[in-house]
Amino acid sequence: MTAKSGKALAGLAVLNTRPRGQSAALSALLRAAGAEVLELPLLKIVASDAAQTAPALAEAKRADFIIFTSANAAALGAVTLPRPANTRIYALGPATAAALAERGLGDCLALDGGGSEELLEAPGLQALQGQHGLIFTGEGGRELLATALTARGAELTVARVYRREAEAHAPAAVDTALAAAQVLVITSGEGLTVLLALTPPETRADLLAKPLLLPSARVADAAMAAGFCGPLLLPAAMSDAALLARLLAWRREGA
Repeated sequence: MTAKSGKALAGLAVLNTRPRGQSAALSALLRAAGAEVLELPLLKIVASDAAQTAPALAEAKRADFIIFTSANAAALGAVTLPRPANTRIYALGPATAAALAERGLGDCLALDGGGSEELLEAPGLQALQGQHGLIFTGEGGRELLATALTARGAELTVARVYRREAEAHAPAAVDTALAAAQVLVITSGEGLTVLLALTPPETRADLLAKPLLLPSARVADAAMAAGFCGPLLLPAAMSDAALLARLLAWRREGA
């Protein structure tokens, strides 16, 4: 596996499966490094019913701390957020922090790594007796944060402000994208499930052998359980720069 030009990813076809409207930044980084980028969005982000999220938003007025678990949660939860001056704001990962900064919440804390486990190490989230917290997240998300913070004494409200739904694609479009792709970028376990559902049985073996660029060990475990046997590439953090860095390192390893 060697580059055919001065760009490190030249000659490598990468399938970016992020949702529409959220793939451009990563695709631009990959193309700048020489990759041929294909796009096949597997999920779409749909805002939850406002009537369901309004009670949780009202709780923000008395929150001691607020956590946003994704850039989607930041985009949909920070718009009408009534924030007291002394409320601590936490973000899972740099993309979430960037989305908050765009909405005037640039003083949030985002720890390296970008996952729930890393955030739970934050000094301000240890002894929480008598404190009220608000978590902005998506429907069907992990319960680790809520469980751990409740065990530390926090009174929690969870605002599920969006859900992920599968994108519909013509079988021919899926076949073409998967046949051309040498590496697949999958950024959630839900996306992995949709990808498997879209892949016809006759090409399933080819898919399972392809390298995957994944966001976390949790999604890697799901990939292995589903039968993926190719390289599973994990970045040091959940950011576009970290995804690119991991792909570059893998390319160098195989050069």
